[in-house]
Amino acid sequence: MIKLIAMITMLVDHIGAVFFPNALWLRIIGRVSFPLFAWGIAMGSRWTRDWKRYAARLLAVALVTQIPYSLLFRNGYWNICFTLLSGLLVLKLLQIPNRMLGMLGTLSILALVHFLEFEYGIYGVLTILVFYYCQEDGKLPLYQGILTLTGILIYSLHVIQLFSVVSSFIVLGRKKDELRLNKWVQYGFYPIHIILLYILKGITA
Repeated sequence: MIKLIAMITMLVDHIGAVFFPNALWLRIIGRVSFPLFAWGIAMGSRWTRDWKRYAARLLAVALVTQIPYSLLFRNGYWNICFTLLSGLLVLKLLQIPNRMLGMLGTLSILALVHFLEFEYGIYGVLTILVFYYCQEDGKLPLYQGILTLTGILIYSLHVIQLFSVVSSFIVLGRKKDELRLNKWVQYGFYPIHIILLYILKGITA
């Protein structure tokens, strides 16, 4: 259900960004999306049977989406799947026995994320870490709020990014459900909706 909410709010956000740039309420709804995907990575890294295959799927989606993403938004960033993949890799690096090697690897990935301008940058990767280590902590909204405020200051994000903290309450209030999204739907939604929005943008231009 959380993944479904993430997908719907992302679609709302992108529709607002592409077709209704002055409709701030659409972008506010969309702020919930990324942190929920970050939570998904945090949980996926914990429960996946094969994290390397998980990482390979994320990389494949990131590569397939990058060209239509660049054409649609023209913002110069590497799309969010590269950020999510980076967060997954950092989680795995922090778990290796050699702590020095893990820290060096983590710092290298964070530098790459920052200087290559992955979407949401280091703030995005740290959001994944917060959800991984603090997912059941009642102070999760506070931790995410502090991190988000820092991200706003460092990356000059719009102040509406603070609405992303709503995602912490969704995670803390989640209940076990039997809804299971098909794997093809999960991985196909991102590139397909980007491509469709690009086509619609061309038709309506």
